[in-house]
Amino acid sequence: MHKITILLFSLGFASCVSQAKYDEALSTAQMYQRSAHDNAEYIAQLEADRENVSARLAAMNDFDAGVVDASYNADIDARMASLRNMLSGIGHDVDEVTMFEVEGGYGYSMSNSVVFSSGSAELSAEGRKLIGGMAQQIVAQPFQRVWVRGHTDSDRVSKASTLERYPNGNIELSSARALEVAMALKASGLSEDKLAVAGLGAGEPVASNATPEGKAQNRRVEIFVIDSASASGQ
Repeated sequence: MHKITILLFSLGFASCVSQAKYDEALSTAQMYQRSAHDNAEYIAQLEADRENVSARLAAMNDFDAGVVDASYNADIDARMASLRNMLSGIGHDVDEVTMFEVEGGYGYSMSNSVVFSSGSAELSAEGRKLIGGMAQQIVAQPFQRVWVRGHTDSDRVSKASTLERYPNGNIELSSARALEVAMALKASGLSEDKLAVAGLGAGEPVASNATPEGKAQNRRVEIFVIDSASASGQ
């Protein structure tokens, strides 16, 4: 790294040039010195970043990702098999509940017909049994947070009795359903301080609302489990 030295002019030399030129030369030298200092700091930061990336790459090379992925997928398969058995026991189609991987954890998606009556936010007996089984699966391993999100189709709430209970429509209905599922998880052993609830109404469809089949897919409750290992690495 080159060092820039500010040369101090001798009195004899300074007398040969005007004060303005002297000041200009001094200002230019100081500017280059500041630039050199800034560049040195920038280069040092780049070096630190490079070392950090190299260390992370080395750690990744030492990590057997194939084994971990296989183990994680096996765990998902085992949990899904348990859910299938549970659904068969309460007379529901296995396609009405799915389990999937998400960044930092995994999730469940349940059709509202599995756990709620039409226009209602009260869990059925079968729904409580299903949520209880999910809670047992969740608490079996460390986790950081559980998000419960309610969704509806695009049809507006029109039934008089439903509208009376949920005058704000689908947003309120989806929020009430998500809260009911969250409280069932709590009753089955999940700590309340690890639960978060959101009602999204018709805002995040997974299928077209132009068909009855698409609307049925959009009427759902999702549970996202953020595992502790992923959360601590963020």
